[in-house]
Order: sequence, then C-alpha cells, then structure tokens
Amino acid sequence: MLTKEELPSVSRRGIASAATLVALVCALFCLGGCSTLSGTPANAVVGRAGVYDYSPSIIQVGHVQQFWWCGQGQNPADHSQNTDTIQYESINLDTGQQVGPEVVLAETPGAWDSAYTCNPQVVQGTFTNPLGDGASYKYALYYVGTAEVAGINNSIGAAFSNDGIHWKKYPSPVIPTTNQQVYGPAQPVPYNSDGKQAIWLFYEDDEPPLAPNSHVQTVSSDGVHFSSVGTLTTNGLNIPPTLASWGNIAYNPADSYWYASFNFPTRSLATTGNVQELGSYGFQVYRIPQNDLLAGKTGWLQLKTIDTNLTGYEMISGAGFARDPSGNLYQDDSGTLQIFPSFSNMWIPWNASPASAASQAAVNTWDIGKYTWSAKEPPLYDLKRYKNGISHDVTTGWIDPAGGFSIEETLGEVYKSPQQGATVALYSCKRGDVDFFLSLDGNCEGQHIIGINGYMYAQSVAGLVLSPLYRCSTGSGHFASGDPLCEGSKTEELLGYILPK
Repeated sequence: MLTKEELPSVSRRGIASAATLVALVCALFCLGGCSTLSGTPANAVVGRAGVYDYSPSIIQVGHVQQFWWCGQGQNPADHSQNTDTIQYESINLDTGQQVGPEVVLAETPGAWDSAYTCNPQVVQGTFTNPLGDGASYKYALYYVGTAEVAGINNSIGAAFSNDGIHWKKYPSPVIPTTNQQVYGPAQPVPYNSDGKQAIWLFYEDDEPPLAPNSHVQTVSSDGVHFSSVGTLTTNGLNIPPTLASWGNIAYNPADSYWYASFNFPTRSLATTGNVQELGSYGFQVYRIPQNDLLAGKTGWLQLKTIDTNLTGYEMISGAGFARDPSGNLYQDDSGTLQIFPSFSNMWIPWNASPASAASQAAVNTWDIGKYTWSAKEPPLYDLKRYKNGISHDVTTGWIDPAGGFSIEETLGEVYKSPQQGATVALYSCKRGDVDFFLSLDGNCEGQHIIGINGYMYAQSVAGLVLSPLYRCSTGSGHFASGDPLCEGSKTEELLGYILPK
C-alpha cells in the first residue's frame, strides 16, 4: 500500500487504484514469484531486485542494525496475495553477517487489514499482557492496514514479538479510522517514553476536520489504548504543510530536539511527459525543540535537503532514521544522523526526457539507501558549471558520469539550508531533454524539477563580499555566470548573490 504521496489515487490526484498498480507490477516484473531474491542490489543498504522496498524502520544496538520495511511479497496466509508485506533483515556492521530478508508480517484474511499491511515502525520495551494472553513481549510494531483494495479507509494496528521476527497482532486497530472515504491514519512512529510500555505514537492523518497531512501525537500507558495529545506544528516548514507527508520522527535526548524527515510533493504530470511518478523527488530533514513540538513558537529548522539534484535518483523519499530501542535517535560519538530513504535505484541519464526519467522511477526499482547529516558538516556547497559540448549543467549535486561533462568553472558557494540571511532557494530545472537551467521558482516555471541546489542572498549585503549570479541563454540552452553580460550570450535575469569561492 503506497502512501498518499506515493499513491496519488488516494491523495486526491486520481490515478489507478493500489490493487491495479500492484497487480501491474507483479505482471510486468514478478512472474514466477515476487519474493525471489538475488542479493542486495548495488547502491542499496537493504532491498531486493525487481520488487518495491520502502518505508523503513531501523533499530541499532552497537554494531547491529535491524530493519523492518514495507516490501512486495507473498502472503504466507494466502499465497494468491502478492502485494504488501513487512520484511525484516538484520546486519552486523562489523562482520557483514545478514539475517534475511524475510516476510515477518502480512495481511490477515478476512480481517480489517486483509488488503494491505505496510509502513512498519518498531520500538522495544517491556510490554506486559498487551494481547490478553498473559505473556510479555520485547518488541512492539505499529503498522498501517486496510481491507479496501482502493487503499483508503486505513487504520493503524499493533503487533508484538520477542525476537522481532515472529509477531502476534492485536486483533483490532489501535488508531481506527473515523472516515471511510479518505486515506485515514498512516505513517505511525512510536516512541517509548518510559522504557517499558508507555508509548507516544505519532501519525499522519487527513480525516476532517484535520487538514491534509496533519501530524498527530497520541499517548498510551499500555501500548494499545491511545488518547490524543494534539497536532504538531507546521511553523517553519519550507514545504507547503498540506503537502508535507513525512517519513519519520525521532527524539535526541542529547540536545532535546525532535528530528523529522518531510517529503516534497510528487512532480506534476505536466512536467513528467504525462507519466505518473509514485514517489516524491526528495525530502528535507528538520529539527524542533521538544517544548515547541505542538506550540510552534520557534518552529522547525531545516537542516538538509536530499533530492534528485543531490543524488541523481528520480524518486527519493520516505526516509527513516536509525534509532535506539526506545525510539531515540541513534548517534555514535560523531553525532551523525543516519538517514535511510527509499529511492528508485537507477541513475537518470543526463539527456533523458522527462517521460523517460519518470518511467525509470517505477516502483520495481525501489530500494532503501543511506545518507547522513551532522552539525559538523561544512554549511556550504560549491556551485559548479559543467559542459559536455552539447549542454551546460550548473549544480551543487550529481552529474551523470557517463555524460562526458567536465568542470568549466566554480561560480561560488551556496548554503545547504536557509541561514545567515541566505534564504532564497536556487532550483535546478530541465526543459526538454538537455536544457538544464536555474530558477527561483519552486515549480521550475512549469518544467521538470530536479531539486534544490542550496540557498543564496536576494540582494547584496553591506559588509559581506558576494558575487552576483545571472541566468544566461545561448538560444538553444542555458547556463549561469557572474558576468552581467553573460560572456557574450543573452542575460535573462539576475538570480541573486552567492558567496565567492
């Protein structure tokens, strides 16, 4: 079951149903068994070739990482059902030993989650008799399920385990839907507030009177009965709040901040050659003080953007953080956040048409990769101008290694996030197959958006040495320059001011 942003049919964007999409994927790519594995694909941390793997939950203890995620596979309880399953794999980072991947949870025939079971998030604790069977459990898993093949009417369920592999489900939703005509509660994230079984459960919801993609906090003393605390603030988000679906949230007791990953919207059909992309083109990492999570007085602070521009992947979203057993951020002595997004594991050729690029982000290419963020990172990116004899590309990010590009000039530096008065986002865009250009428009002036290069100044600043940045046209393509005369080409506009290198 795809999320609202990954499945536009259930986010009011009107394409085929989830059942139709999954059936099509199986028919095209998985004849003979979608769960057949051929090793972890290149560039991925976990994943399987030819099927979708996304929406990860990660617990790290020492050098061992445990992963649970939503992936296509055969339901052990109904072999005719080959759609969503919850997959598991553990990795010993010292020895390289892996256990899995394997199916550890799937739909229950005839139950409230009989159509789809997805979006797992796991914490550890001591859960005493949550199922009424007198047993205690070490792990709690919260997931999204529905009996509707259209992917609507979702609720959030719970399951419990002592090894993270063999699970017993709580029989009814712990967060039930209140409106059967919308997507409903989704993308749950648990946090164990006492190390035992007191759970804070965050989730995304679009049930009226909530605005689309509202994020709700609930609390429970036993892990199965929840009451609402409130709705998380949207103050400070640089993504339209009603479009900002999330991947994960985690608390860092070292600095008393909550960290979250929020997805960009999907690309418009008008910019993808009318090919529907099912995932977003990137996400942003934010943090917010613990005491401000609901009040929003200070608001979210943007830390990093990870998107097509940075990575070369057409789809990259739904990022999970490495967390400790209680749901705190896992951090080593370096203070580095480990970020695990889903991504379409296929680099896009520099001269791909928008339709071709969109097609290469098909769900059968989705794996789970890894990126990092640290407060110790340099705050600036180099903005470089490349050429290959046909086209220029001006970017802070990925360049197709097969495109024949060479660096022509480093134009200067831009900030990775809005700071120091540099708050103007500089977008990387593409018109047609080979015309790359920079824009101040978040919609790339109706053309194909690649992503965000960074942030610059709108105007010169007294006492600060800055360089102007102009957008230039050759007639057949675009480039950028610090020369107001665009080196003999046509000057289209002054984009702003960047730091000299």
